[in-house]
Amino acid sequence: MAQADVEKACKESGACYAVYWCFDEAAKVLKPIAHFNPAERIAAVKAKTGKDDLFTTESYKFAMKPGEGSVGKCYASGEPLFFQDVDALPQDSFLRKDIAKQFGIVSIAMKPFGKGVLEVGSAEKWDVCVWVSSQCIRELIV
Repeated sequence: MAQADVEKACKESGACYAVYWCFDEAAKVLKPIAHFNPAERIAAVKAKTGKDDLFTTESYKFAMKPGEGSVGKCYASGEPLFFQDVDALPQDSFLRKDIAKQFGIVSIAMKPFGKGVLEVGSAEKWDVCVWVSSQCIRELIV
């Protein structure tokens, strides 16, 4: 998935970030290889935390095996996942839950795409109907 596609997915879904996790054949794990954050999100996080770190950049510290965590489960099942309230999830189902909470991420959607998983998220609680109706997601689901 090209960087431009990750950016498009973020903007068209109304997300505050997007990450593309690609399956690394040699290591047999999913790793983030592309991400996007809108400028207003970067500014808001920096104003709140005083740091340049973002949920997306912190996600690069993770690698997940197929079936491990939500990214790995999405990849292994071939089915999209939607979490309306990340804070309500058990830690073992979303391994980055604490980091998501730290950066104010509330809702997350994942979709298998190509050789990996596209993840988009929001600092606002999404309604599943809003997420599914997004033009970008419809194109990815088809």
